[in-house]
Amino acid sequence: MPKGKGGRKKAPVPAEPPGKSPPDPGRLPRADSSHERMCWRFEHVDHEGPWGFARVSGQDLCDLLRKLRDFERMSVRELFHQSGGLAKSYDVEGLPNKHARERLEHLRLADQTRISRLRMSGPGRLYGFVDANVFHVVFWDPEHRIWPSRKKHT
Repeated sequence: MPKGKGGRKKAPVPAEPPGKSPPDPGRLPRADSSHERMCWRFEHVDHEGPWGFARVSGQDLCDLLRKLRDFERMSVRELFHQSGGLAKSYDVEGLPNKHARERLEHLRLADQTRISRLRMSGPGRLYGFVDANVFHVVFWDPEHRIWPSRKKHT
């Protein structure tokens, strides 16, 4: 085996495990049909806008994190299809709140086609984008104004 700098041997490149090949991007599951457990990314969190996390109180943030922990026990499929409405996805172009659309443009996220929301408590909703089993958190909407319900008392 050839030696690298400093006289050390180069580590062999591991082969793919038997029966395991990288996913074919053309055959990836729909974002809301994954059997994988839900997990979170915070790279795109809005801090300063009307639904920014800078406005979240300490207690509300603790409550949000507890709820996210609870959701992590569920697969994407369970959360979006078997949870009685805890999670939904919408077409971004149908977003009824023009300020939310403008904020997505400001955050350079307007090219996304679907936006998802998680019902956290009462009227509170967490919005973001789902990619496979990853929920990319963007907005915290404590008053349910980004995508208001047509139903009374929600």
